[in-house]
Amino acid sequence: MPYRLKTGRGKKISNPTWQQIYDAILRMDGTHSKEVELELEDVGSILIDGGDQGRYLVVYFPAEDPDTLSVTLTDLALTGPDVQLTVQTPAKYPARIAVRLPLVLQAVEQFYRSGELPKDVYWEPS
Repeated sequence: MPYRLKTGRGKKISNPTWQQIYDAILRMDGTHSKEVELELEDVGSILIDGGDQGRYLVVYFPAEDPDTLSVTLTDLALTGPDVQLTVQTPAKYPARIAVRLPLVLQAVEQFYRSGELPKDVYWEPS
């Protein structure tokens, strides 16, 4: 499957390995590296932003139909006050969409290995 990996540092990798994707996500800190995009040609892209204090905003954008809504990875168990994430600039986001690293890695790896949006995690319309 023809994937493209883009990092907030301007690095672009065609057909990345899982290790390259994993490493790019782990480098995210909300300051020096705050965005990673994994695109599967003709399918869609997962955009990961943030990394501030181990929290991330993960949005899936389908490619086939621009009218199809994007969806945001959500952890309904995360409640409480809004969480600051750096998505271009720092801003507050609801705790439920400021997901933690293990869920990010699970969802992105499943997308990478299957070419499909994982169905065993919760996505809400963006």
